[in-house]
Amino acid sequence: MAVATKKPWTADELVRLPAGWRYEIDEGELVIMPPAGFDHGDCAGNVTVVLGSFIKERHLGRILTGEVGFRLRAGPETLRAADVAFVANEHVPGTPGRRGFSDVPPDLAVEVHDPSEHDLARKVQQYLAAGVRAVWVLDPVGHTLTQHRPGQEPLVTSELDAVVGEPILPGFSCCLRDLFGE
Repeated sequence: MAVATKKPWTADELVRLPAGWRYEIDEGELVIMPPAGFDHGDCAGNVTVVLGSFIKERHLGRILTGEVGFRLRAGPETLRAADVAFVANEHVPGTPGRRGFSDVPPDLAVEVHDPSEHDLARKVQQYLAAGVRAVWVLDPVGHTLTQHRPGQEPLVTSELDAVVGEPILPGFSCCLRDLFGE
């Protein structure tokens, strides 16, 4: 009896796929998601403005948006695309490595919860296993922020007036409501 096996995908193959969808690779398996909705984009935009202002003013590194792909693992390949990412200056790739997907994980990956997301908990664990120092998961419906860090229990914030910070960005703080544009 023949056994069908799934073709393992690589990041290099993603560029040949049709536009209009979001693609990731989860341990060699292609993950296809529809374009993000309005609330998703609004929340990601708010995070970009709030974090980006802090990061740019202090020249700490790069704030990236637009589902930037990061190779988190090879063999089988895992490539994840963060809604928003921060890469500290010391981890920004040189000019030759900036055209394609980064082989260096971001310092902070921000994911906006989306019902079409393949398996967000798995994605968070893959980020942390690859060396991402912090992962934020924002839920625009429930107005929560869950902060994940290696070796620590997740920290959930749900009070819109709560002040949130991020240890990898010393001095950073904002009200949770600012991340949701409330």
